[in-house]
Amino acid sequence: TSLTLETEAKRGLTTTTRRRRRRGGASERRQGVGREDRGRMGTMTDPDTALAAIKAAGDDFQSLYEAIKKAEFLDATPGDSRQAYRAAKSKLKKILLAQKKKAEEDAKKGIVTKNYDVGKYWPQLKDTWESLRWRLKSMPGGATKKPDAFYDLYGFFQQATEGDNTGEQPVWAETGGLDFEGRSRWEAWNKTKGMSSEVAKKKFVATYFQMDPKANLYNDNRIKE
Repeated sequence: TSLTLETEAKRGLTTTTRRRRRRGGASERRQGVGREDRGRMGTMTDPDTALAAIKAAGDDFQSLYEAIKKAEFLDATPGDSRQAYRAAKSKLKKILLAQKKKAEEDAKKGIVTKNYDVGKYWPQLKDTWESLRWRLKSMPGGATKKPDAFYDLYGFFQQATEGDNTGEQPVWAETGGLDFEGRSRWEAWNKTKGMSSEVAKKKFVATYFQMDPKANLYNDNRIKE
């Protein structure tokens, strides 16, 4: 993340923006240009669209940062939209702090955090991840479950390809026992609700390469970086 991004995020993306908005607003008032006119000029002015973009960004720093920048107009009007906007800014700062803390911890352990080329890896991984040699955990009634990493990948994959989960949560398996597999898949997909396809693909690729192979696979037959 660039220094500029970090600096703006720490400051809450406010000081410079407010100064620009005050200067721009005063200039527009002098020229007789109102909020509706700015909308016709192409500036985003629809709160629902702006908040949907923020929600779709999830906890991906770059996507959330860009969505917040486009939604700056929400800070000018009191109400639920402004509260949601400010909550998103607080979330962005928390993500930044968490990223910095993790980077420091990883550096001590000699771990290098990577940014994966989603355009390169997504086409390679989307049709092969499910056939990896996943470990199985025994559950009551003779059922089995895969590791959490499998269901994380499933959730991101479904969100990237199908969008939000709209199905009912399964309860019973065909064998008559609890459907542990179906419930785990449903819950993992449902956790990604509102996330954009772009962010879901990024998280899918990162999870694929960063998961612990010993804890999740009988043997590591993943596609190599």
